[in-house]
Amino acid sequence: MKSTLLKTIVATSLLSLLAACSSDDSSNSNSGYVQLYNGSYNSPYTRLFVDDTERSGADFGDVSTRHNYSSGEYELSFQYVDVNDSYITIDEETIKIKDDQTQLLVMNGDFAEPTFTELSVPSSSDEDEFNVGFFNIVGEDNIYDVYIATDDGLFDTAELLMTSQYLVEPELSTLEEGYYTIYVTASGSTDVIFESPKLYFNDEATYMAMIRPSYATEEDGITLDVVTASSSVTQLNHQDAQGQLRFINTIDDYTQTQFKVTRGTTSTNTEVVSNDSYSEYMSMSPNSYSVAMLDEAGDKIVDNFLMTLEREQSAVGLFYNDKDYGPRMMTIEENLTPSSYSHTVTVVNLIDNYAGQQIDEVDVYFTLNGETVDDTSNVVEGLDQYDQKEQVVDNEVYTTYVVFEDNGQQIVLLQQSDMDFTEEGNYILVIEHDETTDSGYKMTLERTVTEQS
Repeated sequence: MKSTLLKTIVATSLLSLLAACSSDDSSNSNSGYVQLYNGSYNSPYTRLFVDDTERSGADFGDVSTRHNYSSGEYELSFQYVDVNDSYITIDEETIKIKDDQTQLLVMNGDFAEPTFTELSVPSSSDEDEFNVGFFNIVGEDNIYDVYIATDDGLFDTAELLMTSQYLVEPELSTLEEGYYTIYVTASGSTDVIFESPKLYFNDEATYMAMIRPSYATEEDGITLDVVTASSSVTQLNHQDAQGQLRFINTIDDYTQTQFKVTRGTTSTNTEVVSNDSYSEYMSMSPNSYSVAMLDEAGDKIVDNFLMTLEREQSAVGLFYNDKDYGPRMMTIEENLTPSSYSHTVTVVNLIDNYAGQQIDEVDVYFTLNGETVDDTSNVVEGLDQYDQKEQVVDNEVYTTYVVFEDNGQQIVLLQQSDMDFTEEGNYILVIEHDETTDSGYKMTLERTVTEQS
């Protein structure tokens, strides 16, 4: 109960806060706003240009800053930066900014041929009331009924608010300020496929909720990205959604291991896997768990490591050997979005020494053919031992260097050519010791991507 209540309070506070603040704001009634929402699942960071001036941009599932302009016509372009640092134009539009309106440009679909839809959203609402709309970018075959519940927040007492068809601009509903729970069903059905936490909607605000595929752990799951006057969205996940866990053991002393996940009196074991291999996913409810690593016979190696799983979260428990404290577990959150123009790489550093000398941190360089470590912008700098950092790389094949600086001298601990980042999804790169290699180290690359179509 405490965990559920906490999530509700956090979501409530966040939604209220986002509605109350605005970037690039103005009280001039002879002006309006322009903003980009990026709903293209495989897109890179996409930039908004207004009259040839770059303003801001957005990654998938996020919005740009809301920019204020005097009422009138403006030329927009949407661009991204390719691997050669060239600006590539995706689309161009002419829009008319209107008094006290936000022209919200929604990009969705495959980034190879994205669709742009312009929504005119009132910048505010009346006192004691708010506006709300739901815009469906899931697909042509998906039509949703949106229900809203007050007081007890139960679906049985919820009222049908609107039906949301694919890319059809919604008619906004005006409701009284207060607490609400949102439910979504397939049109004509009473089977709930999405339930929000209980949320507080502020007055004098407009909320536009994007209904999009979740690209997470739920088959055919949906997520609501709520756009307000802020420069970020509030992401709402289905309250009944599961998460998923898997594990990997990088400790060479234990060649065959299995993993046990326990909550209360209920335990679940994985299959036995070889070291440096990932176990199969376990679908689990959002909770905190105690994790143990066992040998092939089921005898305990280590136990009672805490792992917390959120709704629609995909996570890896990575077991490694800390030179001072023995076996430890690191939790890595997996990004399952089917990115194809750029990819998020989570780099994990398990290297702690070189030639008997302690290594506190390393730098990791991703270089293209003909590119030096000084030229590349794809760098993870100062990655501490037993830590992780993210780096976004382009859809290319790289030579990767792991470098340690010793009193001003850069030393290449490890390099690997032909590291391929051209498959849809994102990646985990583990850097660790390996006595069987000439360098004494190795890199292991794992791709992470949703199975959701």
